Amino acid sequence: MMNEKKDFKKKKYLLTFMLLFLCIAIFTALETKSFFNSKDNNIITLYGNIDIRQVNLSFRVDGRLKNMLFEEGNIIHSGDLVACLDDIPILNKLNQAKAQLEQSKVQLHNAERRYKRNIELCKTDTISQQECDNILAARDEAISNVAYMESVVAEAQTAYDDTKLYAPSNGIMLVRIQEPGSMVAAGTPVYTLSLNEEMWVRAYIQETELGKFKIGTPVKITTDSTDKIYNGHIGFISPQAEFTPKNIETTTLRTDLVYRTRIIIDDADDFLKQGMPVTIKVE
Repeated sequence: MMNEKKDFKKKKYLLTFMLLFLCIAIFTALETKSFFNSKDNNIITLYGNIDIRQVNLSFRVDGRLKNMLFEEGNIIHSGDLVACLDDIPILNKLNQAKAQLEQSKVQLHNAERRYKRNIELCKTDTISQQECDNILAARDEAISNVAYMESVVAEAQTAYDDTKLYAPSNGIMLVRIQEPGSMVAAGTPVYTLSLNEEMWVRAYIQETELGKFKIGTPVKITTDSTDKIYNGHIGFISPQAEFTPKNIETTTLRTDLVYRTRIIIDDADDFLKQGMPVTIKVE
C-alpha cells in the first residue's frame, strides 16, 4: 500500500511538472509570436522585378553588315567598336563629293580672278554695266557652289563615319540580332546592350500605404538566389494610380489600385539580372 501511494505521488508530481513546463512553453511561444508580429507591423513588404536600362544599337545609314565583333554576354566598354558596314558604296560617294568640291573651288578661283581684272573697268564705265553685273553674279554663284559642296562633303563624311557602330556606354551585350551579310536599313537594331550605369527595381505600392513612402526612403532588397541584402532607396513614385499588373504578387486583390515606384539599388552587382524577382522591405 505504501509503495502504491509513493508511485501515485511521483506520477502526480511528474504530471504537474509536465503541465507547468507546457504552460511555460506556450507562454514563451505566444510572447515570441507577439514580439515578431509587433516588429513586422513596422515593416512593409513589396515585391518587384529588376529593371536594367537597355539600348538598341543601330546604324544611321543603310548598308550590308560586314563585321559583328561581339557575342552575347560579352562585356562592353564605352567607345568600343561593335559592328561595321561595307563602306565601299559610301566611300565612293564621299570621294565623288570631294572631287566636285575641288572643281567648285577651281571655278571660284577663276571667277575671283575675272572679277579682280574687271573691277576697275567697271568703275570707269569702260565695260557695260550688264557685263559687270554678270561678272559679279558669276563670282557670287561660285562662292555659293563651294559652300554647298562643302556641306555635301560633310554629309558624305558623316555617312562614312556612321558605317562604324560604337558602344555608347559600358554594359553587357544582351542580344545579337543580326549577322554579317545582312542588309540593314537605317535604324534597324543589330545589338541590344544592357547598361551597367544604373539598376533599379520596378515595384508597386498599395494605395492605402502610399502615405508611408516618400522619395529617398531607404529600403532593403533580397533575392531568392542569394542571402545578400542590397541597399536601395525610392527614387520615383508615379503620380497616377493604376490597377495591379498581373505579374505582380501582392497579399490583396489584384484589382486594388497601386502606384508604380522605382527603387534605385545603391550597391548593385553582377548577380542581379534583368527581370529577376526581388523582395523589398521598408521600415
